[in-house]
Amino acid sequence: MIIIVGLGNPGLKYSKQRHNIGFQVLDEIAKIKSLHFIEKDIFSAFIAEEAQEYLFAKPTTWMNDSGKSVKFLQKQYQGSIVVIYDDIDIKIGEVKCSYDRGAGGHNGIQSIINHLGTTNFFRIRIGVRPIHEELLPRIAPPDGFEKFLLSDFAPFELEKIDQGIKKAIEIINFLKIGNFEDAMNKFN
Repeated sequence: MIIIVGLGNPGLKYSKQRHNIGFQVLDEIAKIKSLHFIEKDIFSAFIAEEAQEYLFAKPTTWMNDSGKSVKFLQKQYQGSIVVIYDDIDIKIGEVKCSYDRGAGGHNGIQSIINHLGTTNFFRIRIGVRPIHEELLPRIAPPDGFEKFLLSDFAPFELEKIDQGIKKAIEIINFLKIGNFEDAMNKFN
């Protein structure tokens, strides 16, 4: 089984924010495949299962404590972990795959690494970095990253982010027939 974890913050208030792109991908998959997420307190997550091949999970913890949920899921299902999340270092809508790497400054990924005790999991990183120069100052320190990631996508960014979501879904579907290395070679 492949455990697909979308990262985000729980609650409707956060649903359209950049930091919730992992949840947005899983919501789109659920819509396409007519899946329904059910809250499972034991895993601190909403989960949906597809044909005993994929388990989709949206942690109910805050983003920065996502590892707690992933650890529970890994212990129960013993599957390969795939994490979908936002990456501010990649241009909006672009998607990169990686395996066995550090957190790259992403607190949700660091939480997963800390709870699992390993970096050995597959990542689907969806870019949320603005492509328009006038928006770049919004991500500047000291607190720009946080404010920017917790903001909704601008209307002119929606087409690009939809492309990123579609590509992430394509990668997930590819994992039924290919391995992680094949996915990185095909989609990076």
